[in-house]
Order: sequence, then C-alpha cells, then structure tokens
Amino acid sequence: MPTLQEAALVLNQYYDIKKPKIEWIQNEPDKAVWKVIDNKETYILKSDYRSSKSFTPSITLQYALSQQGLKVPEVIATNQRKLCTKQGEHRYYLSKYISGGPASIIDRVKVIGDFHQHATWPSSLTSNQKPSALKNGINRWISEYQLKLKDLMKWKNQYSLPYIQPCIQLAEKCIKVSSRRAPLLADHLTSVNNKRWLVHGDLTHLNVIKTPPGDLWIIDLEHSRIDSPIKDIRYLLPRVVLSSYYKEYFARFPEGTSFKELYYIDAIFPHSLHFYLGGSIRQGKLPLKSSQVQKIVSDELAKDDMISKLLGGSK
Repeated sequence: MPTLQEAALVLNQYYDIKKPKIEWIQNEPDKAVWKVIDNKETYILKSDYRSSKSFTPSITLQYALSQQGLKVPEVIATNQRKLCTKQGEHRYYLSKYISGGPASIIDRVKVIGDFHQHATWPSSLTSNQKPSALKNGINRWISEYQLKLKDLMKWKNQYSLPYIQPCIQLAEKCIKVSSRRAPLLADHLTSVNNKRWLVHGDLTHLNVIKTPPGDLWIIDLEHSRIDSPIKDIRYLLPRVVLSSYYKEYFARFPEGTSFKELYYIDAIFPHSLHFYLGGSIRQGKLPLKSSQVQKIVSDELAKDDMISKLLGGSK
C-alpha cells in the first residue's frame, strides 16, 4: 500500500507541493485517500492500485464535467500537464477538496436530478460503452434482478430469515413486470446509449457534500459510466423514492419522465433489503439484526403498495 512518504514524494515531484500537511482519509485494499493542506489550499490526493481500467477515464471524465460547470471537484493537472501520474506500482491524482457535510435525502434527490439532466459522457472521450454492450441489454437488465433474487433466497435459508419471503415475492413480481415491458426497456436502453447518459454509480450519502453556503457537490466519480439513470435512484429510501421528493427529481430531470414507468417498475424490487443484507454479510456483521431487517421489509412492502396505486396495479 502507498505510504505517507510516497504521497509526499508524489506531491513534491509532480505538483511542486513541498511541505504539505497530509492526513489519511481512507486506507483500504483497493485505494488510498489523503487530505492535503498546502498554505491556504486544501486538496484530495487519491491512489488507486487495483489495476482498474476505469481509473484514468474516470479522472478524465471528472475533469471534463468540472470544466463544463457541474459541481464536481476540479482535477489538478501535474506540472507535466497530465491529469494523473504513476509512481512505482501506484497511480495518483489530485483534486480540490470540498468542505462540508453529508447531504440530506432531499438534497441528494436534487443533485442527482441535476446530474442526470446535465452530465453526459463527453464526445471528446472514448466511450466506456462498447458498441455491442446494449445488444443484449434487456436480458442483462433482467438477469441483474435474477441474480439478486437468488441471493435473497440463499440468505433466507442460510441465515434463517423466513420473514423476508414477501420481498422475495416482490423480486419475482418485478422480474415478471419487467419482462412484459421489454419494448419500453429497449427504448430506454437505446436512449441511454444514444444520449450517453451517465450514472454516478456510488451515490451514498457520503458522496454528496453540502457546503456551509448551501452548495451541493458530487464527489467520488470512480464508478461513473454510461448506464441507465434508474440505477442511481434505486437505493434512496423506499418511502422517499415515491414521495414528493421523487417529483423533485423528475422536475430536475424532465427527460426521465419519458421512462417514468420503468423507474416505478425498478422500484418494485427490494433493492434496499438486498443492499443491507449483502453489506452486512460481507462486513461480517452477524448475526443480522432481526428488528432492522423486518423494518426494511416493512418499508419495501409499503413502497410496493404505493407503486401498485400509481401504476394501477402491477402484477
């Protein structure tokens, strides 16, 4: 893993930052993040050492979007006019630090609506979407549901969770409804490809920052790619997704209203339950908290009831 000394060397050699104050923010197997303070300027230095093919394109994308005026942190070029550099086995890039705190749910809805409306994969960049990638898009879309359904069924038996059965039925319903709406899904995926729509890919509450003046910024674009905007919105809390906040999202992303039905169909799937169970199991937070799981199940069922009313019944 990169060390503080290696980070200091990169800053000195490639950014002419001689004696900064450097603090660890993140030190994980797949990446390292430091906060860098140099005089009155504050930056974020990141190193990615997964040999990820998406590392350099995501930096270039972040730079392009910031140049377009979107509120994503500006990437600082090296003294060799490059957006990232390599030192030993590790690659690094520097960006402006955004000072603030996590945004509320309504703020996240607003900022992602703006992002989906205005952020597209720049024509100056080679697309990270192969021409054939959407050829079997419908099958791949539905297969994502099917794989998550298998997870839920496995976890139900493995961890004695009989009370998640109603959510398993929701997953099955989502797959059936999606299969019947294949033409609409095909139109949507075609639009995604033609308009080069972007998803952020990791829109947790930590990745939308609200500054003291009230500005909203999106950070951590490493997972951004050309894909359906639906995938960014699905992890917001079930009740919020179909509340007045959802109307706020479509007000900021009016193009999304042409595929509003797909947003609702996707919301039938118990994404929040799958996300919670999967995360807890991966992190070894066992045994699972029965009360928390049952609360999420209750929210998922309430969400499905609202969707059924909106769509006039989706069975």
